[in-house]
Amino acid sequence: MNAYTRNRFATQYAKNFAETSVSEATPHKLVSMLYAALVKNLNLTKAFMAQKKFADKAKVSNKALAILLSLKTGLDMEKGEEVADNLFQLYDYCYRRLVEASAKNDPAMIDELLLHVKGLQEAWDDMPDQIKYAEKHQLETHVSRKSA
Repeated sequence: MNAYTRNRFATQYAKNFAETSVSEATPHKLVSMLYAALVKNLNLTKAFMAQKKFADKAKVSNKALAILLSLKTGLDMEKGEEVADNLFQLYDYCYRRLVEASAKNDPAMIDELLLHVKGLQEAWDDMPDQIKYAEKHQLETHVSRKSA
């Protein structure tokens, strides 16, 4: 097997692994994956700023912006009430701040965003196991019982 074929198989395997990971993930795991990808892309944005690789910086900062938008639009504002509203405001702030940081090529602004996101990530990962491993329908049932 030549290097090209091996690389093609490796790329396909990685893609299939990622798709399987997402399709089999609990809601908690999906958000956890988004936080991890957001931290990765913020760190890459900062690195590309330092290296003055602005096309690469734009690519990864756009990925980070898309993740923030996904986190924001994925909130259930009705069921999440005040917590969802607070997260919405924080995601919105981070989105606007990342646009500004990218335009100004300011790594200190990226550091600020990393602090916010890592704090959320840590809190998310500290969630009790019964919530972490629950399926979406189980979470909806739990929320419905609390509301009643």
